[in-house]
Amino acid sequence: MRELSSRQNKIRLFLLGPLLAVLLAFCRSATSVAQPGELAVCLDIHEPATLDPFDVFAEKGYVALQQTLEGLVRFNPDGGIEPALALSWERINDRIMRFHLRRDVKFHNGEPFDSESVRFSVERYLDPHTRFPGLGFLGPLEKAVAIDRHTVDLVTRAPDGALLNRLAAFLYIVPARYYSNFKKEFGRKPIGTGPFVFESWQKDRGIYYKANLEYWRKGYPKFQKLSFRFLPIEKQVSALLSGEVDLLTDMPGTETETIAKSRVAAVIKKPTFYTVGAIFNTHEGPLKDRRVRLALNLGVDRQDLIRYDQLGNAAVIASLTMPGEIGHAEDLRPYDYDPAQAKRLLRQAGHPRLKLRALVKEQTRRTALILKKQWERIGVDLEIKWVSEVDALIQVQAQRPDIVIGGCPDPMAHSFFITSLFLYSKSPYSLTKNPQLDQMLEQALAQMDVKRMEEQMREVDRFVHREALSLFTYQKVKTYAVKNGVAFVPYVTGMPHLYMTGISTSAQGGQ
Repeated sequence: MRELSSRQNKIRLFLLGPLLAVLLAFCRSATSVAQPGELAVCLDIHEPATLDPFDVFAEKGYVALQQTLEGLVRFNPDGGIEPALALSWERINDRIMRFHLRRDVKFHNGEPFDSESVRFSVERYLDPHTRFPGLGFLGPLEKAVAIDRHTVDLVTRAPDGALLNRLAAFLYIVPARYYSNFKKEFGRKPIGTGPFVFESWQKDRGIYYKANLEYWRKGYPKFQKLSFRFLPIEKQVSALLSGEVDLLTDMPGTETETIAKSRVAAVIKKPTFYTVGAIFNTHEGPLKDRRVRLALNLGVDRQDLIRYDQLGNAAVIASLTMPGEIGHAEDLRPYDYDPAQAKRLLRQAGHPRLKLRALVKEQTRRTALILKKQWERIGVDLEIKWVSEVDALIQVQAQRPDIVIGGCPDPMAHSFFITSLFLYSKSPYSLTKNPQLDQMLEQALAQMDVKRMEEQMREVDRFVHREALSLFTYQKVKTYAVKNGVAFVPYVTGMPHLYMTGISTSAQGGQ
């Protein structure tokens, strides 16, 4: 019997949008036009570093990876849990969940998928020598025990009410023999059970796949070829209009009119689980004082931020969580923009003029510059150091600034992810010291009763808001440009599975 959260089954359809965007259409060269039966996807500006699931911890990397690799379970477009390599599952007790595996499934190299594949993959994720960057988000997962060839138990050290969400987000199954022999090459030549078979990775051109003709879900995928393209922002719209790609993700709002008038593509907007927040250093310095944290929130004009940062493609939120996530407190009201009160609070805290050392991810440069300007009006100056996504973790711990500003998706479809990543003291990114919050998070996730767990996470949400433990801004509405004839469904997690995408012949061959 599947253990599905009623909340997951009811997640709002208006949040179908992806935190991630994908462009569909296949191309074999930097200037080629997609051919019939092919889908080329402009995934990002830069290529992922690897497609080895034990090294990936970034949304764009997961999108490329999950087209060829699968887990036991996965998310559907609205964030609910659905079967993947596991047909069904059941709880044996608070620490053991049993999974019944699909039979007659093979990896792309012919190696059979079975409980040994699961045991090997789980063991490698949990091995500290693997250094999986998302290990903390696999929570108390302890081991996998093969009961028979098609039955496996996942054992946790403690009760974990979010286990299925963790597995859907982060756990992928690899062929044990192949990986053991070729683990150094696996990141550039992955082998999985998924709907697409990896063909090649051509540097500065793309990542190429073909349809898995023996895929366990009969009738899928619906097209023959898939490729991911990596193009500079300024070239993406012309690539779409010329027929080089079929879908643009994270399309600049300034290009909306161009797409709408093109007659070859349309604009789609979907909210996604993505926000920009802040990690406050509450171990030391001025942000230990709630009045200072509150002043920073009151000093942000969120409507102005959305207008100039996202060109209107966002919605104001009251915390780090968003509507549709498990544990989101819908009763919270966003902080008002009140610069006068912000100044009073700073004076009361002894900081009529305040300089903060800030570490900012390059991807949120525009956001940070707008915030810097707004905070100058209340007497706060940001001394900014820019950092890449790759170097962020190292720099957070080395620099230990007053504040870290960055965008963050929620791959777990659960309010726990972003809150814990930013604020839980055991998170490698966190600079927050709040034992009460730690205890609340741990108690909520250890709750096996779904309704009680959700209510406890809502209490966490209210506590974070009340204590102003982060900066609360907006939920992003992703903007896509989709070529006519492409039936693309965005995912609320921002990480779509493309095998169900449909394309018509009118979408192929350029214009």
